[in-house]
This record gives sequence, structure tokens and C-alpha cells, in this order.
Amino acid sequence: MSNHTPLRASSLTPITAIRSTLHSRSAPSIPPASQTYEPLVKTVLRHRLYKIFLHSALSCWVLTAIWMTWSASGMFGMGLKASLLLPIRPSTLAFAVATFAAGALPVVVLRKTHLVAAPTPATSPSKILSGALQKRSTAHALFTYLASSLSLLVLHILITGAYDVNAPPNARLTIFVKSRKHPYYLNGHLIYVLLSQFVVAVACLLRCVLLDRFAVRWANTLVAQGDAKLKSFGLARVVTVGLTALVYTLFITVAQLSVFALARSVVLPLLFQVPVLNRFLRPFMAHFLRGPWTVSLLTRHWSLVSRAFYLALTTVGIWEFAESAFDGVVAEPIAVAPQTADQGLTLVSGITSADGYLKQFAYAELREFSADDSSAASARRTALFTDQKYNPSMWSTLAREALLVLGRDYQILISRGKPAPPAAAAPAPASKPSAPLPASATPLIRTKVYKPAQTSPLHAALDTFASDGPLAAAVSETAEAGASHIPELFRSVMPNTPQATAEAAVQSVKKAEENVAALVNQTKSKWRASISACVPGVVKQTAGQVKGWWTRERVHRVAETSLPNRHIDALAAEALCRLTCASLTEDSYGVVQRDIPKIIEALLSFLTALEEYQAELTVAYTLPPPEKLKEVSAREAAEREMLAMEAAWAGDVLGVVSDAIKDGVVQIVRTFGDKLSAFKFPPRIAHKLQGFVDYN
Repeated sequence: MSNHTPLRASSLTPITAIRSTLHSRSAPSIPPASQTYEPLVKTVLRHRLYKIFLHSALSCWVLTAIWMTWSASGMFGMGLKASLLLPIRPSTLAFAVATFAAGALPVVVLRKTHLVAAPTPATSPSKILSGALQKRSTAHALFTYLASSLSLLVLHILITGAYDVNAPPNARLTIFVKSRKHPYYLNGHLIYVLLSQFVVAVACLLRCVLLDRFAVRWANTLVAQGDAKLKSFGLARVVTVGLTALVYTLFITVAQLSVFALARSVVLPLLFQVPVLNRFLRPFMAHFLRGPWTVSLLTRHWSLVSRAFYLALTTVGIWEFAESAFDGVVAEPIAVAPQTADQGLTLVSGITSADGYLKQFAYAELREFSADDSSAASARRTALFTDQKYNPSMWSTLAREALLVLGRDYQILISRGKPAPPAAAAPAPASKPSAPLPASATPLIRTKVYKPAQTSPLHAALDTFASDGPLAAAVSETAEAGASHIPELFRSVMPNTPQATAEAAVQSVKKAEENVAALVNQTKSKWRASISACVPGVVKQTAGQVKGWWTRERVHRVAETSLPNRHIDALAAEALCRLTCASLTEDSYGVVQRDIPKIIEALLSFLTALEEYQAELTVAYTLPPPEKLKEVSAREAAEREMLAMEAAWAGDVLGVVSDAIKDGVVQIVRTFGDKLSAFKFPPRIAHKLQGFVDYN
């Protein structure tokens, strides 16, 4: 028993495996931008949205105070003390809040909802408009402008009724004119102001579409944060917005008066000529046909015209101040990486964002990160270069994303902004010959395998004489066989077969369609010729100039279409070049040096394409000498000067990227010097790089 006791005790002891730390662990990938970078940027943008609301609310409060002071007989009619206390009255503040909710808030929400990072690829105003009509944002903008303008009109009516005590009944903009004889006559003042607000909404929508205001203006992101800051609501911006609103409202008022004159003098009399519509409109609008001509109405109702003009000016001013504040704040650079533990990881994750708007901020901050000369920034860059915690590493991800951005935009530049042609379809694989069968195949049976059903003698006789029966088939075959022996000369007098008859019918229909189309085109040309003969030559010339302006492709617009993401390209090039220069002293393992040939090749290829485009513009649109320019007509000289100016603007567009690449390559050449001879480049890249080396 004692001999077996140790064995029993050892069997009760648990047996465990020896743990080892030698098992393989896969390195994690870099976290996506939605987890690291985007939440921080969205928090900053949310605070900036409150700043936009504050600026817009301030402008609404000032305009509402002026509006109410004017409705209450002005400053001299109210008195100095009452006019000074009016802006801080509870009623004034309530109307200011309502004005902000009806005028500025919808426009800011509209811009935020449909904000895009890249401009619309269009080269002429007609293409811009046609492209905008296909977007949902245009319909949303039209509805927003109309609702906002009508809401501001309602507020104007409320303020007039509350403060303008001496206003006549028609000036209070009621729906019906107070008349005992005609109680349902519509108030012409209200219709005029309604038409004015409708024209304001359509005109501001057209301006928004042509200016492409849903796209962000990124010019300020290329300025270093330490050099200059964007002042979104300075005195210069207030004066600029005020003058813009005043001038644009003057044009809108002229257009609205023209529309009103056309509606009252032409459209309304034509509507009263319609029999059924005449009875419906007469109880409401018959008094509009009486009275003096439309031109004389301006002198008799000047107070109404001035009231509508001020309402339009207030509407345009509220929208312009809100959109100007939005344009100024939405493109300001953002610095969120210093708030994180690993700035390099945050920025590398940020440039992988799928949102082009947020990616722009990441590249702008990466440019600042690469240009910082402090010792702490040098240590952070060293940590980025020597990273081994992630797979792929931070530098590999950064270089790959930046080169992908430059490569995609390089392809767009090569095609001059046109979509790439569809890829050719892959050829169908050749079918392999089938192996021979081991035995002879069984022949297929071409006859019916089922026994046909028995039919009655009467039914068989009827089928014989039918149009598709055996008798008809035999006659047809006999006729065709006989016709085959007739010479070709005499076949034209033979009766046509059904197939020939069908083909002849189709040809006759096609010929009839061609004749009708030719007749319609001839009629259109005659009508155009007759109308053109009646139109004066000055009108035709003006119409031709307007049509040419509307459809002509702008040279700088073509360049912008070829470089839609030029600002992010410039930021990516600057960041790559500065990090490459910093790697000479901060990259102890030589991780960046392996990618230097690839980086230089990508940058110089892009620069070559930009210089070729610039050379094309120089050859095509350079002005001739002054003595030769005097030989052409004044109109042609003006057109050439305009094209040269547009070519200069196109050069500025191309210079955004080319200047950044040139400065970056110069920095690399100055930093590495003779060490660049250790790298191998293609012949064209080596020749291009040698020019920079010789220059320095």
C-alpha cells in the first residue's frame, strides 16, 4: 500500500503546458480616419457653425432695426430717444430672431447640407446651368430661397401693420382691396411685392449656381497658419457684402419691373381672351386692365416700388451676409493633431479619409507638421519614420496615399478634365476543339415523334384551302420556281412577293418621314429668316453676343476642370518634399530613402505635364505685337485681349501645383546635393532633375 501512495498523489496533480511568448502576433493596421481624425474635426466645425450663426444673427438684428425704424416714420419721426431704444426693445429682438429663423438659418443649413470639396466640372455658363439642373441641390435651393423670401415678406407685413400706423389700406398688403362693390378684387400692391420676392429668389438661385457656391474656396488653406489668418467678419468684408447686395438688388429690381410690365401689358390681356379663364379671372383681376400704362405707374406708386426695393435689399443682404460668413469660416485651417497623443498617427489616419472636405484639412495640417522646426516636431517625425507598430507602417501609408492623390489628378490633367475612355472589352477566350467522340453519333430525328391526332374530313378540307395550307404553299412554290426561269429584264413586271412588298412599304415610310423632316426644317428656316428680317440689326448683334458669352468655353475654366483638386495636390506635394528633406537627419533607418526615386519621378512627371499645358496656352493665346493688333477690328482685338486674360488666369490655376512642386524639388536638391547620384531615375526624369541641380 505504501508503494502505491505516491502514484495516487501524483495522479491528482494538474498537468499544464509550458507557456511561451514566441507565438506570432500580427501587427495592427492604422485606425481609420472615422475613429481618430474626423470626430475631432467635426467638433471644431460644429463650434464654427455657431460662429456663423452669431454673425448672421447680428446682421439680421441690424437690418431688422433699420427696417422697423423706417416703418415707424424714421428717426426724425420717432425722436432720438425712441430711435435709440428701438433696437433693444423686446419686440425688436423677437422680430430679429424671427428674421434670422426665416432668412439666414435656411441658407446656412442649405450650404452645410450640400457642401462639396471640389468645384463643378464645367467650362461655360450654359454647361454650369445644365449641370446644376441635374442635381438635387438645385431643387432644394430653389425651394429654400422661395420659402425664405416669402417668410420675410410675411414678417414685413407684420412689422408694417404693427409700426406703420399712417399707412393706407393698400400699403398694408392685404389680400383683397377693401371695396363694397368689388369685394374680391386682389390687392395689386401684394401681387407686385410677391412677384418681386419671387424674382429675388430666382435671381439669387441663378447667382448661386453660376458662382458654384456649394464648392469650398480653398485658396486660404495654402497660406501658413502662422503667416496670416482669415478674418471672416472684418470691416472690409461687411463693406464688400453690402455693396454687392446693393448692386445686385438694383439689377433684380430692373428685371422685376420688366417682368411686371410684360405681365400686365401682354400676358394678362391674353389670359382674358381665353373664354373659360376669362370668367374665372374677372371677379379677381378685372381692375388690372383699367388705368394708365405701366410706365406711368412708377410715378404714381413710387412708395410701393421703394418698399419692394428695400424688402428685396433686406432679403439679399441677409442671404449674402450669411453665405459670406459661411464661406469665410468653412475654409479656415484646423489644427486638431496637437490634442492627441500621437500627432503623426492622427494625421496619417486623417489623409486616408473618404471625405474630400476633411482630407483637405488633414493635408494642410500635415504640411504644417512637416515644416515645424522645433525639437519636439523633429522627435515626432522621427517616430513616424521609424514606426514598426502598424502594418503597413505610417510612412508607407502616408507615401502611398499622397502618391495616389497625385497620380489620379495627373491622369485628369493628361485628359484635360475629360472622363477616361471605357476600358476595352477583354477578348473572348478561344474555344478548344472538342475531342472526337469514341463512336458515331446517333442522327437526330427531324420528324415528329408523336403521332398526329386524327382530324375530321371537313376540318382537313378547310385546312387545305386556308391561306397557310398545303394548297397555298404549293402554289407559292410553283410561282417562285417559275419566276426563277424568267430573265431579270422581265422580272420587274412580275407581281412582288410578300417580302418585297414589306420592304417597299418600309422604304416608302422612311422616305415619307425624311420628306416631313425636310419640310419641317424648311419651315423653321423660313420662320427664322422672316423673324430675323423683322428684328433690328442692333438687337440681332446683341443677341449674338449674349449667346456667345453664354455658350463660350472659358480658358481658365478648362484649366480648373483639368485640375479640380489643385489645392490638395499642392499640399500633398509640399508635405512629401518637406518630409523627404527632414528624413536626411531624422530617418535613422533609411525608410524614406527607398521611396525617394518614386516620389521625385511622380512630382517631375506632374510638373512636365503642367509645363506642357502652360506652353500650349502661351502659344495659343499670346497677344500679337501692338502694331499687328491695330490691323484687326476693335471687336476682334477685344476678344483676343479677353482670351489672353483668361489664359493668364489659367496660368495662375496651373501655378498652384507647379509652384509647390518646383519649391519642393528645389528643397530636395539643396538638401541631398550629390547624394542624389546614388539613386537611379528614368532618362527623362534624370534629365529634368539635372536642370534643377544645375540651377542650384
